[in-house]
Amino acid sequence: DSVRRSLSSSHEQQIAALCAASAHVRKTLLADSEPAVQLSMLDALEGLETEVRLGFTAWFSAGNRSRAELLRTTTAMLDCLFGAGLLSAGEQAAVTRALRFDDRNGDVPLSGYAAAISQLKRIPGWAAGSVRYTFAEALLRYSALEPRAARFSDDLLRGSPLWMFGDILRILNKDLSDLTGSEVEIAGHKVSTAIALNPGLAIGRLRIFETLDSAEAATLAPTEVVVLPETIAELSPVSGILTLGEGNALSHVQLLARNFGIPNVAVDLSTIDLIRPLEGREVVLLVNPAGDVILRSARESATVLDLVRPAQADASQDRITVPTPNLEVTRILHLQEISRALSGKVIGPKAANLGELNRLFPGRVAPALAIPFGIYAEHLERSGLMVRLKAVYAAHDRGTVNKTQLDTELAEIRAGIASLELSGPTRTALADAMRREFGAAEGHGVFVRSDTNVEDLPQFTGAGLSETVPNVVGFNTLLKTIPRVWASVLSPRALAWRSSLLTNPEQIFASVLIMSSVPSNKSGVLVTANLVEANQSGLTVSTALGVGGAVAGEAAESVVIRPDATTLLVSEAKTPYQRQLAAAGGVEWLPAASGPVLNREEIRQLIALAAEVNKKYEPVYDEAGRQRPWDIEFGFVDGQLTLFQIRPLVQRKTERADRAFELLRPAPTTRQTQRVSVDLTAAVGGT
Repeated sequence: DSVRRSLSSSHEQQIAALCAASAHVRKTLLADSEPAVQLSMLDALEGLETEVRLGFTAWFSAGNRSRAELLRTTTAMLDCLFGAGLLSAGEQAAVTRALRFDDRNGDVPLSGYAAAISQLKRIPGWAAGSVRYTFAEALLRYSALEPRAARFSDDLLRGSPLWMFGDILRILNKDLSDLTGSEVEIAGHKVSTAIALNPGLAIGRLRIFETLDSAEAATLAPTEVVVLPETIAELSPVSGILTLGEGNALSHVQLLARNFGIPNVAVDLSTIDLIRPLEGREVVLLVNPAGDVILRSARESATVLDLVRPAQADASQDRITVPTPNLEVTRILHLQEISRALSGKVIGPKAANLGELNRLFPGRVAPALAIPFGIYAEHLERSGLMVRLKAVYAAHDRGTVNKTQLDTELAEIRAGIASLELSGPTRTALADAMRREFGAAEGHGVFVRSDTNVEDLPQFTGAGLSETVPNVVGFNTLLKTIPRVWASVLSPRALAWRSSLLTNPEQIFASVLIMSSVPSNKSGVLVTANLVEANQSGLTVSTALGVGGAVAGEAAESVVIRPDATTLLVSEAKTPYQRQLAAAGGVEWLPAASGPVLNREEIRQLIALAAEVNKKYEPVYDEAGRQRPWDIEFGFVDGQLTLFQIRPLVQRKTERADRAFELLRPAPTTRQTQRVSVDLTAAVGGT
């Protein structure tokens, strides 16, 4: 009856009523109904979507609308997106909260208006994530047989209510750009849905990947700007990154991008279509800290090239010479005797910081051991591999060995390290330490984590570059795993990320952190800063179900916890599978539910943890004297918080990106930072 009545009302009222009916249909579908009822509801849903399209077309083509009208219809469209299965109930609620203004006399603060539109811009990425989650297994199977099957998500979204929402968003975003002076320009087009994730300036050949498999199988060059369907856990160095959807803000790849100043932008399907004509051509990608984005052909950006190319040529000015660590310590170290003072000198920062965590947060850190640099060096010296390593780097420096020859020799050395057998004294000492720390040398699962002297430096983070082997069970298996982890510090990916950084790469030494396996129900990363909202306080948290979540690039739940303990939803967890510890060792993959991960009590514990860390830890400062935020890995086991790692977050300076924007916008629009309110009754846009 309500649907019939709405057909004789105004187009705006009609859209609201029909979309509300769509949301009701979905809730009915999700209920425990008979299959025949569900099928009839699906037919009804299709009919409702058709009527919404007709009403929306008439409403949208009638002329300019006020901000209030656009926002009201946007709110109604959220029901349609929920009804189509593209938004979850939690995502719909998060956006609805952002659109709930305290508008006295039609005015709202500009900051609130901007925050609402920022949240609206996340919806296309959320919708794409919903499709990937729902059809994950089918997409995987059919894309392997026919690559064009990967375009299924694009086709489904283009035929969904998302296109109507996109029309409104384009007008609202242009309005916000006019008010604030912000700019998002992609291939000559003003874009409403791109989201700046990390500032930076890059030049490179544009390369577009349709599927995750094709991106993971490709050999990437550090001079390329890549477009990815989602974040890749093992991404090699590139010049710039565009990803479909916002993804996980605290994955290892995102942290590396922050460290190296690699510009990173989240885009939607329509934006990817805009940049296809530039594929294979040299482009400039520019993202500044204010969230402005420019992607242009390099030919149209000659003034900026003078900023980038000298910086590439003079990169040696920022190179690091790593001191040789103390190699005299050749005994297994227990967690209780490890401190932050040993970082980079005797052991790597993972172990050193874990020892500090254990001292400051007793009872919240799992048992652990550390194998120092000295044992690694001792085994390489005995085998002759250390001599070979130093010799090939020296030959490369002299120019008697080219890059191909260097890579070939390093691959052979890496294979030699991986096949090393631990010495008798080391095996005996390790077995004794295992019994003392874990209660047994056999049958106890441990994570074997790489830990080098060239990570977590003031200018560099080694997040995710070397290997961590999860849940190793069995002493003999552990003896084989340790050399494998040692060898990973010379993996092609690790070498590629460090190649432009170190003056003395032969001085890379590996230690190993052996940590008791913790059967986390939920795991993630906390950064003690707001990495999403510019110049705002808060905490940034990414969490996924299972073990080792949120660091490998999967679609984790990402939220900002604000000082008043309210949360801003950045993305929901939409990974179809989660890792769980397997009894025989390693991990097994089990189905994972989408939606919220953290509950209120767990959020409260993370807030308390951040406050406690800031109070207890001695601050670390960057080169400008600013205090660095802390990056903390954690897990929850049945609601109890366990700590795995802490490190200072390293972020690259952005002065070059700011200067580039001045060059590309010779008469930039003044940012209206002083404007205090927006009149919602004013007409905007144009259709």
